[in-house]
Amino acid sequence: MSSFIYVELEESKVSPSVLKAFDCYHPDFNDFLANDALKFSADGMGVTYILVDEEEFYNHNISVIFAFATLQAMSLYFHQNHSPDLFDLPCAEIKYFAIAGTLQKVLAYDMGGFKYYSTVFFEYLLMKLYEISTRVMGFQAIFLRANDNGRKLYKRKRFADASDYIIPYTDDDPLAKCTPMILSISDHLYDIFGI
Repeated sequence: MSSFIYVELEESKVSPSVLKAFDCYHPDFNDFLANDALKFSADGMGVTYILVDEEEFYNHNISVIFAFATLQAMSLYFHQNHSPDLFDLPCAEIKYFAIAGTLQKVLAYDMGGFKYYSTVFFEYLLMKLYEISTRVMGFQAIFLRANDNGRKLYKRKRFADASDYIIPYTDDDPLAKCTPMILSISDHLYDIFGI
């Protein structure tokens, strides 16, 4: 049974050929990872983490990327109890989350359970985010915009509709295909750790 770890893209020292080999069946995501993720990070727009075999990472010979996620900081603004005061909620936004296409809709029998790889890899990401929130930079919630492919997974992990906080994209998503969703970290620790 393999052990997986999310590592920051530049720190991973992964080869360009391995980056280009990643295929989540979404050309825009594949292109972002292979061509734009490092610059995105250098410009302060979001940091990308790749999920790799832990032993390969420590031996400096990463051969496969199983998933990736790009994270950025944000605040959600809201009015509470009809108050005119504006409150903010510090968040980490999952800008991108994708798993290798060959593992999509596949049960992870080799990982000791009957969950899909997408669920297992997303739980790894949530644990990484919890670690970041308690050791690197404080934030109280995790935010994302869910497309049809991910909505069921995020609901299972207790993400709730966040339309009260933020409207769906209008420029990038004129048909409002993505639903803004949020997870409060303190309210959902059991869900984060897959219990």
